[in-house]
Amino acid sequence: MGKHLRDERPGGPSIEQAAADWFFESSLDMFVVLENDAVVRVNPAWTTLTGWTPDETLGRPIRDFFHLHDTETIRGIGATLRAEGEARSEHRLARKGGGWLWVRSQTKMLPDVAGGEALLIVFQDFTEDRARRIERQQSERANELLRNTAGVYVWRFDPRKGIYVFEQDIPTPSSPQGGVRTMTIQEMTASIHAEDRQMVWEAFSHTLATGDHSLLTYRYLDPANQSWVWMRAAWRGVRGSSAKSWDVIGISQDVTELVAARDAALGAAEAKAQFLANMSHEIRTPMNGVLGVMHLLKREKLSEDGRRLLNEALGCGAMLSELLNDIIDFSKIEAGKLELNPEPIDPAALLRSVADLLRPQAKQKGLTLDVVVDPGVGWVGADPLRLRQGLFNLLGNAVKFTLEGGVQARLTTAGPPAQPRLRFEIQDTGVGIDQTTADGLFQRFSQADGSTTRRFGGAGLGLAITRRLAILMGGDVGFTSPPEGGSLFWLEIAAPPASETAAPIEADTALLAGLRVLIVEDNATNRLIAGRLLEAMGAVVETADDGVQGLEAVERADTGFDLIFMDIQMPGMDGVEATRRIRALGGEASSTPIIAMTANALAHQQASYLAAGMNGAVAKPLSPTALIQAIGAALSKVDIGDAPPERTPMAS
Repeated sequence: MGKHLRDERPGGPSIEQAAADWFFESSLDMFVVLENDAVVRVNPAWTTLTGWTPDETLGRPIRDFFHLHDTETIRGIGATLRAEGEARSEHRLARKGGGWLWVRSQTKMLPDVAGGEALLIVFQDFTEDRARRIERQQSERANELLRNTAGVYVWRFDPRKGIYVFEQDIPTPSSPQGGVRTMTIQEMTASIHAEDRQMVWEAFSHTLATGDHSLLTYRYLDPANQSWVWMRAAWRGVRGSSAKSWDVIGISQDVTELVAARDAALGAAEAKAQFLANMSHEIRTPMNGVLGVMHLLKREKLSEDGRRLLNEALGCGAMLSELLNDIIDFSKIEAGKLELNPEPIDPAALLRSVADLLRPQAKQKGLTLDVVVDPGVGWVGADPLRLRQGLFNLLGNAVKFTLEGGVQARLTTAGPPAQPRLRFEIQDTGVGIDQTTADGLFQRFSQADGSTTRRFGGAGLGLAITRRLAILMGGDVGFTSPPEGGSLFWLEIAAPPASETAAPIEADTALLAGLRVLIVEDNATNRLIAGRLLEAMGAVVETADDGVQGLEAVERADTGFDLIFMDIQMPGMDGVEATRRIRALGGEASSTPIIAMTANALAHQQASYLAAGMNGAVAKPLSPTALIQAIGAALSKVDIGDAPPERTPMAS
């Protein structure tokens, strides 16, 4: 066979030699031949990769092309060569013009040549592979650092072996200092808080059966300090070795600090809500006295000038009350405490009533105030209080910022038949709004003019509240303001059709004739005001200074009371406890309508009053209209069919 591999021509090279020469010249790796440490031959790949030509290379020591920092590596290559005849290593090779190639070198001693030592070195460039490897290692280290810093753990559960395999350090009962390891089901079960185990295993079993994703937060025992930490874990099923079973892969994170921050935020929100309730109570109580006395004065004989001054005072009181409501409502919205109470309403009548409230102010400024309603608008289901509040803000601003001309309020329908909407448009001829002001107009505490010389007041909450209310009611607000002046504000809300309801009861001097009413109130001024307002409607009023006296009054009453107004915050026995005691008396007293009369009138507070057995609530400051509405709402929920006719005048 050897004869076929050799050129038999005299003096011709062997086939083996020709093949070796071809491989030397064609290889993509660099080939270098040394004799007595000097380069005597290089292949084309050497020039291609390093940039050094043969003329620049031949005759030079190979160490001229090595990095100085690789000196120890090169010495190691020499020692291995002398011991074994060949050596492998990784080091740097100089490039012409600057820079270095990372190469894997394989050096082998060649058969002796006359007078010295010969070496063949094969260099393989792995610069890019090394850079990618380093980048990958750095990324892995960064990810590991991030996971460890954030307390994130990646794991896989093998149901056949019943073990969890963690891909990075995690403290376990048997290895508190961490380390890549496994945990058995028993170890994991013992590490989960007893109150959370059922929840965790129900979700985990569901994933094992279906492969579905789960996300849970539970308490986990940290073995390092034997304390409970909060873990947030997400996992899902992946197909394992069997098509009929699921492995589970998951990621867990220590969220103890996040949970603590959440609890602190909730505590702060609760403290804020409590402060809000306290401030509401403290402000509304004296306001009730001031406005209540002024309502009573309206029934007295006054001079024309005195009545004018009284009306001015009532107007200022209403503005103060509106400002307080703005602050409280925005806080309730931010805390998620604001609740809508939709009911059948006539939006056209509601818009006209808002305009009527602002008409005196417009007339005083010499402005026109018109209302235009599309004839196709009918009754809808919406929260009248919140809709009125939003319209009052928009229409009130239009009147406030219009110096001459007028304001027009328009009501039309919008949206497809399946999703009907109401659209209110408020057009004014006012000062207009520049772009700088427009950008922050619906932000809280934003005002068109914030200077100390501004002509228009306000807390800067009205439009922010209006937008929040509109969104709560399934709509939004917006505006346009052309350069020539004037503005058009619009408000849209979801408005499902509703049936027309009966007209509300109007107040008159005989409305409560014959009713015996008990007022339980610790504030003397509030007792006076409520008593006088109810007496003016024909009621027979008895008062009690606190919950204890109120309970005693109910117990000793021969014929009972038709209605009880109950303050909430009172010394000795509060209104909620007094209500529970009255309901526990049995007999006629247990079914007497009880209305909370309180400055603590937030939605969640009113819900607690109803839960205690009350039939409704009226917020301070009191007004005749608010009292009538509260009485009507409370009595409409009470079965009074068996009561004597003369004691239930509102039943008719």
